[in-house]
Amino acid sequence: MQTIIYLVRHGQVYNPDKIIYGRLPNFGLSETGKKQIEETAAFLKDKQVDAVFSSPLLRAKQTAEIIKDGLELPTIHITEEINEVKTSYQGWKESDLDKLQSEVYLKPLDSHDETMEQIAQRMKHFVETISQSFAGKHIAVCSHGDPIMLLKFAIQHKPFEVTSFKKDNYVQHGEVYQITINEEALSIMNVFKPTFHTLH
Repeated sequence: MQTIIYLVRHGQVYNPDKIIYGRLPNFGLSETGKKQIEETAAFLKDKQVDAVFSSPLLRAKQTAEIIKDGLELPTIHITEEINEVKTSYQGWKESDLDKLQSEVYLKPLDSHDETMEQIAQRMKHFVETISQSFAGKHIAVCSHGDPIMLLKFAIQHKPFEVTSFKKDNYVQHGEVYQITINEEALSIMNVFKPTFHTLH
């Protein structure tokens, strides 16, 4: 039995002050971000998606809402397991960070900040749960850049190194990875990138 997850990064965020928004509330999609996800929803239209999941953050929920409406699905499932990275740097301006701080995993501020391994673990657990509770279904999942990339690295058995996963074709806003689950086997590949960007 084959289960497919369409893993979507939320659209571009309205963030003119270039804040590290982390899990802060009220950071929603920009107009460009909304257009990107409209493209993503159109791509998913014929993929027989049975359900849409989202992290609890506004930008992901807005992304999921556009997809839900585009696919004419009844509801969105919210889960913490696909949430953004937990970091004490949220609220800082990008311009205030030194080189190590800009890669939050290299210079954590607090012992409760998530590690790359912890993020990958919760993302993997979510995928395992979906593979059981939605076996044989097609699911759209709206999450965030680093969690998506770390899950990709975990599936591909790549080492968790910041310099690697930040540069390995980092997932774009509105981009879709397809995770295919066959029995115990997992595979992941890019299947869609929006064409809409800020130059349009």
